[in-house]
Amino acid sequence: MQANRRATQFAGVLKREISVIIDRKLQDPDKGYVTVSLVKVSPDLKIASVYYTVLGDEEQKRKSAAVLKRSAGFIRNELKPVIKSRWLPEVRFFYDDTIDQAEKINKLIHKIHDDSPGNKDE
Repeated sequence: MQANRRATQFAGVLKREISVIIDRKLQDPDKGYVTVSLVKVSPDLKIASVYYTVLGDEEQKRKSAAVLKRSAGFIRNELKPVIKSRWLPEVRFFYDDTIDQAEKINKLIHKIHDDSPGNKDE
């Protein structure tokens, strides 16, 4: 239980610090508006899976993904002075499609509601 709590706390620190690095220190113009939504850390604290969302269309999502992938080393180096741990985790980025999925479900619900017999214009 102690290891799980430690990993959760470590993930919270990483989320905060990686968000700041992306927002303030990552100067790539193709970055777009990236929000870190979740960070999961492996039990041994050696791998940090960073889930993010991007404001914009599919093209912007692709650009942001490329920027984050090539900036992973930079972000990891920027974490060095802040993270007080024996190991500095490898940072891996994953697009968080939760909002996209929720939007699709919401559209389906509205379509079902609009197509129901009581809502048709006759």
